[in-house]
Amino acid sequence: MYAQRWRYVKATGNWSASGNIEGISKLHFVEQAWGESDSKKVAVHEFAHTVTLKLLLDNETQPIDSKSFDTKFSTFPTWLWEAISVYEAQQFVDPKTLPYLNNGQYPGIPEFNNRIKGGKIYSCGYTIIEYILSKYGRDNLICLIKNYGDLKRVFNVTDGQFCKEWYEFIKNKYLK
Repeated sequence: MYAQRWRYVKATGNWSASGNIEGISKLHFVEQAWGESDSKKVAVHEFAHTVTLKLLLDNETQPIDSKSFDTKFSTFPTWLWEAISVYEAQQFVDPKTLPYLNNGQYPGIPEFNNRIKGGKIYSCGYTIIEYILSKYGRDNLICLIKNYGDLKRVFNVTDGQFCKEWYEFIKNKYLK
């Protein structure tokens, strides 16, 4: 944990984030993160990334070819990577506070995968995992992780169907 952002940036070279991991055993995070007053939540968020990574590594044929795994891992979807961590860290954002959801303009997977343009996955990630657990259960969430977010293979839905059903879930639960 870094008490000052400049120390975090110096150690990681990463100015735009408040935390990151190096493999499954090294976590970096800023004590006072942007947009998050509770440093414990940032720590849990980053730890959840390591648990997800460990699950993926354990699912690979052993011994692991690091180069092949790195190539494969680069395809892991941002939306699922961040949603898991947001959920586990209890970084809930009330959908009522998000104008685009109140207006029925829910994001799609491409928008959730874009960390830079709006970072909507950080606002919606909690409810995405909440929806998956409610509809499909924990075992199927783990299966989705092991299948690199392949919604068609695991849940038999398109990306568009998934987002529409997620929006209906939050509309019924939070936007009434």
